[in-house]
Amino acid sequence: MRASPAAAAAPEVRTATREDAAQRGLQVRAPMSRASALRTAHTARAAVRARAQRLLRPDRPFGRAFENLILTLIILSVASVILEQTHGLPEWAKRAFHIEEIVVVCVFSFEYLLRLVAAERIKAFVFSFQGVVDLISIAPFYLAGVDARAVRALRLLRLLRVLKLQTQILENTVAERTRELADKNHSLEQAQAQLKAELDVARALQIAILPATFPAKPGCDGAARMIPATTMGGDFYDFIELPDGRIGLVMADVSGKGVPAAFFMAVARTNLRDLAAHYPEPGACLAQTNEMLCAQNPLELFVTVFYCVLDTSTGTLRYANGGHNPPYVRRADGSVEALSGAGGLVLGVMGGVEFPDHTVQLLPGDRLVLYTDGVTEAFNPADEPYGVERLIAEVKAHGDGSAAGLVERICRSVTIFAGTAPQSDDITLTVLTWGTP
Repeated sequence: MRASPAAAAAPEVRTATREDAAQRGLQVRAPMSRASALRTAHTARAAVRARAQRLLRPDRPFGRAFENLILTLIILSVASVILEQTHGLPEWAKRAFHIEEIVVVCVFSFEYLLRLVAAERIKAFVFSFQGVVDLISIAPFYLAGVDARAVRALRLLRLLRVLKLQTQILENTVAERTRELADKNHSLEQAQAQLKAELDVARALQIAILPATFPAKPGCDGAARMIPATTMGGDFYDFIELPDGRIGLVMADVSGKGVPAAFFMAVARTNLRDLAAHYPEPGACLAQTNEMLCAQNPLELFVTVFYCVLDTSTGTLRYANGGHNPPYVRRADGSVEALSGAGGLVLGVMGGVEFPDHTVQLLPGDRLVLYTDGVTEAFNPADEPYGVERLIAEVKAHGDGSAAGLVERICRSVTIFAGTAPQSDDITLTVLTWGTP
């Protein structure tokens, strides 16, 4: 049987179709191959350019050594131009200068090619001052040989170019360091501002834990004030309401100043306040507080404490002293006496310490003045201390008023006395009046 013409032509059609598809595939792959090749070439050129730029950086060891070599060869080349003018120059010297010129041109040519590779825009570099000077440094050798002495002397321009480049690098380095310093200063200012804000909050919290008012008791009036020497202080006072109408008064001074003293102050106050309800005698309360502080004192701080308990119905005052300044009592007749009963050691140093109890009777109109040594040891610009004499004088002169009024008078007197001198210690003061109508 003979095949039809259409069947015979079918293989030829299929063959033509496959050839067309293959040709179109080649046409598609060809642009894709060219694009891939261009990307590869661009990536390779960028890598080579970055490598050349790193080699030429004067802040790198190779770049520094290369610049020093260039400077040396410039000086040597110019010096050879001058020496070649010497009459009767030996033949060996001429050959040495010829070899020297070849070495110089080779090094300069290598540097010129390296800078061409490192340039972001080659044409801009070639026609720049730097590119023209570099080209002049090697062109005489290729154009006129080593006899073009006058043109070779123009290599001094390379010295100017190198110095100009180094000056620019120095200026850029200074500018960069200045920016880094400004950034660091800004970060430091932000950190200091944040630290100050946090310390201000801590100071506000510290002041907030101290009682703002004296407990309301008939015939009693009390006032207190604490003025820290730094953002946070180590002094503290306290008014503690006890059973049977009694009131506990605390005046304390932690060693040191600042944040460590403030933390230890909070620990000491909390312990004493908690123990006061369980130990009615001031001496026993201080002894137990001392044991607690010795057990939780990793920084080996200590605190001086005067603690007294007033029976508001009778005026009887029981007190114990843990190494603190003795308070003063201003009697109704204007006389002033110290509560100088024997005391114990400071708290927080050694366990097993006893604190003797003492008793004093307050009469109607008497004032009890408790203070820390920041009052008496406030100094003026002449480095003179305020002293106990001035304190007693203020208590005598202004003790007839209210407790808050006497606190204000003493604080104002200390401030006026200190003047412009910086405050050297925390100032804390408490005044209690009893038997007032």
